[in-house]
Amino acid sequence: MKAAARIAFFYLFFGYLWIYFSDYAISLLFSSTEDTREIQSVKGWVFVSISALIIYVLLVRELKYQKKVLSDKFESDQLFQVILERIEDAVIVFNLDTWKIDFLSEQVCRLFDSKNEDIIANPQLLMDRVYVEDRARITDIWMNQLRENHTGLLYRIQTTNGKLKWALEHRLFIPSKNGSPNKAVAVISDMTSYMENQTKLEQSLKENETLLTEVHHRVKNNLAVIISFLQLQVYSSPPETADILEQSIVRIKAIALVHEKLYSGKNLSGLSSVDYITSLVENIKLMYMRTDISIDLEIQKMEFNIIDAIPMGLMITEMLTNSFRHAFKVPKENPQIKIEFLVIDNGLFELKYRDNGIGFPVGFDYRKAETIGLSVIFSLSSQLNGREIECSSSPNQGVFYHFAFSPKRINAKS
Repeated sequence: MKAAARIAFFYLFFGYLWIYFSDYAISLLFSSTEDTREIQSVKGWVFVSISALIIYVLLVRELKYQKKVLSDKFESDQLFQVILERIEDAVIVFNLDTWKIDFLSEQVCRLFDSKNEDIIANPQLLMDRVYVEDRARITDIWMNQLRENHTGLLYRIQTTNGKLKWALEHRLFIPSKNGSPNKAVAVISDMTSYMENQTKLEQSLKENETLLTEVHHRVKNNLAVIISFLQLQVYSSPPETADILEQSIVRIKAIALVHEKLYSGKNLSGLSSVDYITSLVENIKLMYMRTDISIDLEIQKMEFNIIDAIPMGLMITEMLTNSFRHAFKVPKENPQIKIEFLVIDNGLFELKYRDNGIGFPVGFDYRKAETIGLSVIFSLSSQLNGREIECSSSPNQGVFYHFAFSPKRINAKS
């Protein structure tokens, strides 16, 4: 229509100009009626020839343009057709004005186990293939919500042989434009393999969790057996040997507590710093039966994994053991121990430990000390990439340890 209007307008404009200027020119150049009649005939022939030539040029130009448009459209349709044939997803185009299916890709036939011509003739086949437990939900969307966009519609399809397939559908509503019909386009992916693999993965993960729980349980039980043997040895050993064995028992209990917390908790890969340190302190206090000592805990929440929980637990165990065994040998009013576990940023944290016992002996250099307890504390600190900020002691004022850590394996929890 636009091309015809352009040609008609040009022809009308050219005709008006030709008639006006040619008549004016003839009136100026010729005065006799005979000459005027002859020149008018010539003028008409020239007008017809020129206008025919112009119309020919315009038509050829418009035809070339239309041919190019049709060629581009054909190439676009061909590309669209190839894409729909090659992609794995099934595509359905539904005409909302006629309530008929305008297009079905070949993948629809395979996914819904029906011939495309049968589906086009009877679209109800699509809903009949939906698994009975999902049918009401999907039918409501297909029938009553076609003028809305839907993403992530997951449902099951039951084939003629009873096999279930998983389908993930994304539905797009295309409103009418310039008189074109309303359309609903459904792109459906076959998710059967993914869902089967997901089920296997979940089952495998559950089995691994069960196995890991059992491993932690057995390790804890084995350590309990070792502790029992050591306790039997304590009863029949001289005081010095019994003292060493009791220290070993405390250390093993700190390790066993890690495994106990892991298998009894929901998270098998880590344990809470609050729960672990609190339980550890209570167990050691109960073992030494020092109910007279007040222990103040300020523990900020962080998640330990097993690699880092054990050295941290052993450090605190050594500090508490030293305090219970040495710091309060002399009776003291209001004996106190304070433990602070402070989370900084980006996995950095600090440990502060202090007691108000008798402190180190005068002239004692903890850096040169050969005692196992102090050596273990500083050695374990190195395992956690820790550094000593302060280690001080005053007579009858107790000891103070302050360490900062930046282990890469520990992640802070918000």
